[in-house]
Amino acid sequence: MSGTGEIDGAANAEMAALRARIDTLDAALVELLADRQRQIEAAAEIKSRIGWPARIQPRVDEVLARVAARAREKNLDPDLARSLWTALVEWSIGYEERLMKKSSDGKMDPA
Repeated sequence: MSGTGEIDGAANAEMAALRARIDTLDAALVELLADRQRQIEAAAEIKSRIGWPARIQPRVDEVLARVAARAREKNLDPDLARSLWTALVEWSIGYEERLMKKSSDGKMDPA
């Protein structure tokens, strides 16, 4: 029978590998979110130019429904996905509104 030191060492190594994988996924998520933010900036510029509002409710509903469906396909809790994306979409709309206000003031700057 193995000693507890060996078991603890194996468990620690297993947890270290798992944590490294989670850290890699977190980094990838940040990259994807940064790219999404750039797309929101482009959308704000286009919407300002053509006179559309930041919030287009049918689009919001479409995004949330698509995310919930995709979550179910991937065995991710759809309530979790909908909650995360609701926060993301609401932040994005607010960000677009701020950018569009700056644009209307003559200074479109995503900072």
